[in-house]
Amino acid sequence: MKVITCFSYKGGSGRTVAASNLATSLASTRKIAAIKQPLSHRVAILDLDVFSAGTHRVFEVSNDDIERRNREGGLFLQDYLTEEIEPARLLEQGTLTLDDPTLRRFATGIAEGCCEEHFTLFPSRPGPDEQFVVAKYHENLLLELILELERVGFDYAVLDGESGTRSMADIALRLADVVLMFFRLTWQHVDGTLNFAKHSLASPGEQPAIYLIPTCVPLVAATDGIYQEDAPGLGLLRIQTETIPGAGLNELAEREARGVGYFWSRRQCIHESLVLKGSERVIVYDPTIGRDQAAADYYQIAKELSERHPA
Repeated sequence: MKVITCFSYKGGSGRTVAASNLATSLASTRKIAAIKQPLSHRVAILDLDVFSAGTHRVFEVSNDDIERRNREGGLFLQDYLTEEIEPARLLEQGTLTLDDPTLRRFATGIAEGCCEEHFTLFPSRPGPDEQFVVAKYHENLLLELILELERVGFDYAVLDGESGTRSMADIALRLADVVLMFFRLTWQHVDGTLNFAKHSLASPGEQPAIYLIPTCVPLVAATDGIYQEDAPGLGLLRIQTETIPGAGLNELAEREARGVGYFWSRRQCIHESLVLKGSERVIVYDPTIGRDQAAADYYQIAKELSERHPA
């Protein structure tokens, strides 16, 4: 089994929407919308942004749905991290699959028959009251959970971690076989992301595979083909990165084109979730959205990751 950690140095990069679309692309079981060829992996996505949980919303599960599940005795990742709960029990009582009523809108809307039993969500409770001190033993607990997922036959675990260099984000990074670093093309995002990537490349010992993945919207009008791969806005965005003092984003991407810069040097571009306001959700299965470039990019990245890092 491979662990894919989705990370962003700063918030607002569209990380959670991307993580969810990548996870469902990996779990796809039939051709539909952006899914050109089903990847058919058994995938778990874990919401490790435990102090600001939101992955459930991408799957059209409301906070009220989560609260109702909480009242009915359902478990969440916070329970696993703060109480003595066996991984097998969390698998039984702390997951959402497509046959769970809580995922009814997602399942009956666009996902029915698209990933079947291949997809599992480990949600966290949203809310400011979910506060605890992250400690080393939490990393051990998550490692135990990952080993349990591997034991029962999962192919990939996608960790939607915190943004920044906070404790839970650090744990998610240390557990990773693959790190996807999502960033917007602003100097704050680029500067922090590049510093992190360069530090990782210079660190001794075995490191996870790291990929830079920009989330941005080509700077062209919709009538000019905003979702076309060859839209002139893509070139303009690349030029704009040169204006970030000392960044060297394009140089690093080209120099490390087989690794860290793989997706950026290939001019891959995921459109940030802000362009989908009101639809910050899984789009790779949706025939009404799933043919645009954003959905195609989600699927293509998932496909290439599965080939470069097979389970």
